[in-house]
Amino acid sequence: MLKKTIIALAATIVMLPTLAMAKGNGHDEHNKQSINYTGPAMNVTTVEENLENIGSFSEANVVLEGQLIHQISADKYMFADATGQVIVELDDDIKLPVAIDNNTKLRIFGEFEGGSTPEVEVESIKLL
Repeated sequence: MLKKTIIALAATIVMLPTLAMAKGNGHDEHNKQSINYTGPAMNVTTVEENLENIGSFSEANVVLEGQLIHQISADKYMFADATGQVIVELDDDIKLPVAIDNNTKLRIFGEFEGGSTPEVEVESIKLL
């Protein structure tokens, strides 16, 4: 009997911190706070900047804002912003909730690749 009491007491001692943390886990609807982020903004670049700064065999992660102005093939499009145009290749898993056209403002996240025909391998897209 003493052994069971000791085991129960030990289990209670181990569980108390877990229960205390669970009570203040941030899921309380009455105490929700908005995020007050004051850090640096996302570094959006232009097509022109990337074409000037990318070497023939270089790659760089980029964020671009503009439009897909026409389709080249099943997964390749011409992307344009106010400074220029570049071919973008969309990953197969990219899905958008609505149809878009050449006037739809987008933010694309991907990898800018240099070479004889520079292009961006797009990892994700956000509608603006």
